[in-house]
Amino acid sequence: MSGPLRLVVASGNRHKVRELAAMLEAAPTPVAVRGLDAFPDAPSVPETAETFEGNAALKARGIADYLATLAEPGDTVVLADDSGIAVDALGGAPGVYSARFSGEGATDATNNAKLVTSLQSLGRTSSAAHYACVLALCRVDGATIGDEAMLHFEGRWNVEVRVEARGNGGFGYDPHAWIEDGARTVAELGGAEKASRSHRGAAFRALLEAWPWGT
Repeated sequence: MSGPLRLVVASGNRHKVRELAAMLEAAPTPVAVRGLDAFPDAPSVPETAETFEGNAALKARGIADYLATLAEPGDTVVLADDSGIAVDALGGAPGVYSARFSGEGATDATNNAKLVTSLQSLGRTSSAAHYACVLALCRVDGATIGDEAMLHFEGRWNVEVRVEARGNGGFGYDPHAWIEDGARTVAELGGAEKASRSHRGAAFRALLEAWPWGT
């Protein structure tokens, strides 16, 4: 491979793409990162799997197949992640439905509102919970990366969700997710500290430790 690795993040969420691109700055070889905002006609891949790993794989392969129709180089790598929060008091919900917890047209605000009302309906103001993230990588041409056609890397972050929200950083459920010290929410963490603690950061550290390119 000549030049930096071409990598497309299979997400239109600019917060997520920026977060992933920042983590990839630690890769042992140069990486040129683009998000789906560079491909306005990219399809929306249905997330029909019942696991984070399954949905991440669906998104990675779906976007890779789309890029192949645009004559994207075959050695371009697609990175997809599926992530969410699982709340113990809600039986693990919202889980894989985290992004659409409040239904069609869900936003961070409506999802957080449903989280609060769901806890309150149980007479709860808080619950143990965890964030989960699975990264999936594949090449546009379907060739193997290392020894596999699809690579997966996982991360987990234990938190406590509360009906009380605080902080303006992050995205998703971060204002309601309180970290281990109980004094701050994920939304109050700086980018570097969040990456060092988070489920996505853990998955990326696993990816970087197994970096299969350029060696």
